[in-house]
Amino acid sequence: METKKLLVTTDFSDVSFAALIYAAKMQGYRITLISILQTGDVPPDLLKQIPDPGAIQDYRKKVLEQTREKLESVARQFFSDTDVTTDVVVCDEDVAAEICAYADDNAIDMIVMTGQGRGALGSLFVGSTVQKVLRMAKIPVLVIPKTAK
Repeated sequence: METKKLLVTTDFSDVSFAALIYAAKMQGYRITLISILQTGDVPPDLLKQIPDPGAIQDYRKKVLEQTREKLESVARQFFSDTDVTTDVVVCDEDVAAEICAYADDNAIDMIVMTGQGRGALGSLFVGSTVQKVLRMAKIPVLVIPKTAK
């Protein structure tokens, strides 16, 4: 029997760790832990005013490396007895689309995420990223409440 693949998302917020805690208890899955690093283009007029435009690229590389290190640390913390793959995905705009594309490209069987993350209204509603993933995903999405044990 082929092992099922589980994709667990995190934005490193305390709320997102509920999905990690839950996924760590699931047996028989190959787990991939991802964090989406959202970047944006610097407007050309602003870019002209920056003394060293290469500094932006250097900063992005530094943030990417720090995010990878943090993700590895989180994987060790929550999945100490499990072989976990980690990946940082860089995107420009739509985090939900990136999560779904990653799941499709990597033959993931289920996505696990928490209902609220860092959004401004996260405590009132299911997060907009979660709503988009629920609509767009071609596979089951398990949404963990932020207070899951």
